[in-house]
Amino acid sequence: MRHPILVLSVLLAGCSYKADVLETPSFSVASSYGEQIPGAWLLYVEASNLDRPTKTNTFACAAHKFPLQMAGSFATSVKQTLDNVVDRIEVVPGPVDASGLRSRGARGLIIVRGEEVRPHMEVKPGFWTASMDTQATVIASVTVDGTNGRLFGQTVEGQGFATGDAGFACEGGAKALAQAAAQGMGDTMRKIGEAVSNSERVRNAGV
Repeated sequence: MRHPILVLSVLLAGCSYKADVLETPSFSVASSYGEQIPGAWLLYVEASNLDRPTKTNTFACAAHKFPLQMAGSFATSVKQTLDNVVDRIEVVPGPVDASGLRSRGARGLIIVRGEEVRPHMEVKPGFWTASMDTQATVIASVTVDGTNGRLFGQTVEGQGFATGDAGFACEGGAKALAQAAAQGMGDTMRKIGEAVSNSERVRNAGV
């Protein structure tokens, strides 16, 4: 007899289960300095690439889609993470040039881009139920520009893993995927916070 999850994936019309990723800022940033980066800083976040369709990497549940929704939570997580790294931060809707920084009294502009998320979903059939093994790699770039040019640039990536019950008609996959993506995003936030906090050039900008 075929496993019920396999039967469902063949017989049922493909469903779409949205994977909403929760905000996952990092508040445990390891820094070589005992104080926040001084001054006012502008922050621009671009994360539209992190909303993307996802399907399983196995035949089971292959008829279903798991749209990953994390752009909004990524932007909020970046803001909350950097709130603990710099003295004052202001979110802006787009990049600001050197003259704009001076007019706002800001030391620099921090740009964080969610470059890519690489999800992986695999169904593991069991005797009575199936489990969903998920992982997500979240890749982001961070640059910091001061009034006299580039101060810092780096690409970071975070890893997340989660396992859950596939559930009826595979709907449990969305929850497991969201958990893996949130964990990966949290790992990315920590690395962003540490990279910015430990940059001597950023700390000395405008001094």
